[in-house]
Amino acid sequence: MKKILFLILFVFNFSLIVNSQEKLDYFLPDDVTYNKDIPTPEQFFGQQMGEWHLTHDQILLYMKEIAKQSDRAIIQEYARSWENRPLVQVIFTSENNQKKLDEIKQLHIKHANPDENISNKNVPLVVSLTYGVHGNESSGPNSSVLTAYYLAAAEGDKIDKLLESTIVLVDPCLNPDGFTRHSTWANMHQSATVSANSDSRQFREVWPGGRTNHYWFDLNRDYLLLVNPESRGRVAKFHEWLPNIVTDHHEMGSNSTFFFQPGVPSRNNPLTPENNYVLTHEIAKYHARFLDKIGSVYFSEEQFDDYYFGKGSSYPDINGSVGILFEQAGFRGRYRETSNGLKSLAFGIKNQFTVSLSTLEAAIDLKDDLLDHQKEFYSSALQLADKDPIKVYIFGNENDKVKTQYFVDFLNGHQIEVYKNENDLTADDIEFKAETSFVVPLKQKQYRLLKSIFQDVTKFQDSTFYDVSTWTIPYSLNVRFAEIGSLNDVSFSERVTALKIERKIIGGKSSLAYLFRWNEYTAPKALYKLQKAGLITKVASNKFSFEIDGNEEQFTYGTILIPVSGQKLNENEIFSLITKITIETGIDFYGLTTGLSPKGIDLGSNSFAVLNKPEILMFVDGSASSRDAGEIWHLFDQRYSVPVTMVETNRLSSINLKKYNTIILPGGSYREWNKSDVEKLKSWAVQGGNIIAYKSATSWAAKNEIGKTTFKKRVTPDSTLVYTYADRRKASNKNYISGAIFNTEMDITHPLCWGYLEKELPIFKAGTSVAKSLGIKYAEPVNYTDEPYLSGFVSGENLDRIKSTPVVSVQNIGRGKLISYHENMTFRGIWMGTNKLFSNSVFFGSVIR
Repeated sequence: MKKILFLILFVFNFSLIVNSQEKLDYFLPDDVTYNKDIPTPEQFFGQQMGEWHLTHDQILLYMKEIAKQSDRAIIQEYARSWENRPLVQVIFTSENNQKKLDEIKQLHIKHANPDENISNKNVPLVVSLTYGVHGNESSGPNSSVLTAYYLAAAEGDKIDKLLESTIVLVDPCLNPDGFTRHSTWANMHQSATVSANSDSRQFREVWPGGRTNHYWFDLNRDYLLLVNPESRGRVAKFHEWLPNIVTDHHEMGSNSTFFFQPGVPSRNNPLTPENNYVLTHEIAKYHARFLDKIGSVYFSEEQFDDYYFGKGSSYPDINGSVGILFEQAGFRGRYRETSNGLKSLAFGIKNQFTVSLSTLEAAIDLKDDLLDHQKEFYSSALQLADKDPIKVYIFGNENDKVKTQYFVDFLNGHQIEVYKNENDLTADDIEFKAETSFVVPLKQKQYRLLKSIFQDVTKFQDSTFYDVSTWTIPYSLNVRFAEIGSLNDVSFSERVTALKIERKIIGGKSSLAYLFRWNEYTAPKALYKLQKAGLITKVASNKFSFEIDGNEEQFTYGTILIPVSGQKLNENEIFSLITKITIETGIDFYGLTTGLSPKGIDLGSNSFAVLNKPEILMFVDGSASSRDAGEIWHLFDQRYSVPVTMVETNRLSSINLKKYNTIILPGGSYREWNKSDVEKLKSWAVQGGNIIAYKSATSWAAKNEIGKTTFKKRVTPDSTLVYTYADRRKASNKNYISGAIFNTEMDITHPLCWGYLEKELPIFKAGTSVAKSLGIKYAEPVNYTDEPYLSGFVSGENLDRIKSTPVVSVQNIGRGKLISYHENMTFRGIWMGTNKLFSNSVFFGSVIR
């Protein structure tokens, strides 16, 4: 009887909870009054907060309405997502400040300049509140409308003081594409009769989920890398305003509580000033007090860290600001059962809004401390540069001018000063030509950030990392660079920005043939444009030269030949097309007047192999990695303008594979495929198709007897090392590679390595999988060197495992091939140095013998 009564009471109470909604006063503080002329979220949306997931369109419309109705707010669009959704920033301050906003902004920027001596008294503080960089972490963007309402409608001395002395930047939705996927999913599965059971489909988004953006990139790793338009726009806004505090609102597992920084003390990046952590601790006291007041429990100094500077809470730290990470338990629906009881979306929204308010109060109270910190950050940067034995970084590659200019633009995006090198010089045994190299002096405001971009990192306080342990950008671009220890050894004066590479058709219009080299980054884009137009294209498998415009031009492996005769287009149409491609890609073409080479192969040689236009199928969904698939999709779609047909893994049995000559398997277990699926894939390869297995897909291929790849055993934890129970995870973390950089050696005569002119290539490695050598001649054109370590954390045992092992392998499958890439060739869209190594398998896989 007692059990029955308990169940009746539970069901009754549960029904009361789920059938009642939270009124606005559940969220809003009562220490101010509110202007009735400003529409509340309830009035505007016709629903209560947390009743449904707001969509990006709804949030955007509300922000526009706030800017329309309030003289405290203006709205500015700063970027468009890949799916063309607006990203906006709503700027709140007093009506008086709004009238002179540009003047106030310039005063704030001027105050931060170490060359200026300006009192804090009239300098405004700038606080940036940013919500929802992960699209399926919905409580943050949903709470942003409460923040906007409060800042626009609250009345009284408290809000007046805040707005008179502070500029508040509200970025309501950092990832509109992912947020749209998630809000659609959550709302389409929401019932009138609520089910809070964690087994509900509402809490299990379909692949790829809403966390990532259009190309399935994690935007919270992109603040440093600037690969995506969302990140480029918001980083530009950051430097436009130089905020003193930046909040970064996230969600974590549903059974968690609430986290605010500081994070794990032993995992702080040594380039971040100690005072940053002091201020973070001080601000944390405000979060604790505000959350205590509403009865929410929380934790700090655990689990999370700010070592990697590419996150929304860490990028500010290396730019004179204080970044603060918030992690709310994520419920993914209106209600959800958790180990902490029944929780609601409204509860998560309330917590996120509460810490927005605690941040603003901390900002008012710590204004002078925050302004002083920013000023000291930039002035101390100059002092640190004076003490640094390195005075200048120099970089540039005359054979890959596109990526060199990309790097200039990348540095400019982070407000790092770049100068033109004025004299040819040699540093670290590398020759740098004046016309194609650039200089970055260390003595500048962005010393700390540029140091993190260029330096090798080999010493660590901790062996655990929330993200990667290194990110040396010149390695990622495979752009040559060197350190110079004296300003006397280099000459520079003109500060530069990135320039569009202007190329031409050397030798002019030809009635015979055109050539272009494969070394420029955009060469695959140029080749596909020719193939798309229906032109016959060939590739050279040997060296040769031609006399062109009075110079003997040298050509090497991978040079592309476009004959004029026998084509679908006539001579004039071909010339017009190539002229257009030259402009679009920044690649020089060469017009020939003779087919007779003074040295090496002639144009009619069989060493020129006919190329097939790539017809690419990539399997996605199921157990395939969305991250890998997204990076590959982005590479071919955005960098090369090559179409990729993406098909769900469960459709393998029904797809006509004969339409394709290349199949890409992103990392994944492919557990959904049965024996007949595997046999269909094998049969297609036997008939001449090329399978590209990527990362963990190489292991799947081996297990299913596609190829004969085997792998080394993982490192066994040292049983003699004894940790405390609390530190027991360190034993396994010590032997995990979270992300490090290693050197490889290539056979640059191999088709997979065509376009590379130097034998060494830096590779990014994450994870501990290591392939064994096949022991087959010419099957492994890229291997780690016998001393491969460049940068990042790796244990000695893992380093020994990696030495001299294959990175790429090729195996015959009948008339086709299995081309295996054991490491990431497209890491986060920034590791462009290895992109060609990957794309070569698509363009040249059929010519490998």
